[in-house]
Amino acid sequence: MTSPAPEVRCDPTPDVTADPAPLDFAALDAAYVSPTYLRTPLREFLLTTDRGLYWLRAPAGIGKTAFVRGIIARRPGRDPAVLEGIDSTIASDIRAIGVHVQGPLTPHALVTALKDAFAAEFGVALAEAASAEPTGADVLALLGAARDHLTTTGAKRLLVAIDGLERIADGGAIAVLPAAAEMPPGVVLLLTSRPAADWPQGLFEAMTAQVGGGAVVRDIGYEDSVYTDMLRGYFKNRIRPLMRSRAIAHLTHLLETKASFERGGRDNRLTNDPLLRDALKDDWKKLTNKHPRYSGIQLPVVPLVEMLDQFDQLWVDLIDRADRRFDGVSAIIGALAAGSLQVEEVAGLPTGPDLHARLGIAQAHPVP
Repeated sequence: MTSPAPEVRCDPTPDVTADPAPLDFAALDAAYVSPTYLRTPLREFLLTTDRGLYWLRAPAGIGKTAFVRGIIARRPGRDPAVLEGIDSTIASDIRAIGVHVQGPLTPHALVTALKDAFAAEFGVALAEAASAEPTGADVLALLGAARDHLTTTGAKRLLVAIDGLERIADGGAIAVLPAAAEMPPGVVLLLTSRPAADWPQGLFEAMTAQVGGGAVVRDIGYEDSVYTDMLRGYFKNRIRPLMRSRAIAHLTHLLETKASFERGGRDNRLTNDPLLRDALKDDWKKLTNKHPRYSGIQLPVVPLVEMLDQFDQLWVDLIDRADRRFDGVSAIIGALAAGSLQVEEVAGLPTGPDLHARLGIAQAHPVP
């Protein structure tokens, strides 16, 4: 829908004038995994308001661009000729457009990018602004016109996303963005950016003043407990099939070789993960159906302790190698699921840009 996003620097004084490195959105969209820890708070916000401004601020690699892609982008569905939304769990009554900021934008360039995104989504061109250089009033009129057209398609609200706001680097473009209190009915503005330290001098303060009171601001960092908890939950959900596969292989070996093993047992890690525990019980029952001599024996937990220890260590190694970044965690788990990376290899992976190079994937926000 939109142009590729730029390379974004992560040093304290980013060079916002540097030429952006193109990003392969097609590859990112194809490998999309919903960052639920970002999406759930936005969904809760949308349940309580008809209009408003939501500003997500987080450092590189936490998943901001993936978050926005899931809202605005489309990819071929079961019928390759039909494009479908990547992730439809935001709100059923909303249609969305968005812009990934590539570098410094003038007010005119920002408005043009928004109009292009709307035309790409709806196949309708919005009228030109009355003034040669757009003003805040022109932007509000544009959003209102977009919402009015949207209602003819059956949707009730329009979500407009601007991703990578710190790279606009133009106080004039910031000045034409609407304040939270000015948002037209039925329009939600979603902004994502890095924290204040990663903005050009003075612009973060200008943006804060521009949005005014009433904006919902969500700051999240690598060390935040909510982020860590959600990341751990993501790891558990995504790694569970691999754990089952290893457990089945080990238990199958025990039964086929008729090796002795300690029966029964308990482990809090299975108690605290009933999805894995119950799945393993089903797997064990199927195995004992093939090996009737073991019928009636409960799932032997003791032989699985070593595997559970191994995956506890995998979490520690994975977080370390990924530098606590969602894009790194997702990339490593994806490689494990695909079989191109083994659990035993994770501790030896490089960090930073070399991690993505080692895994052979694009980085959502490459670091020079």
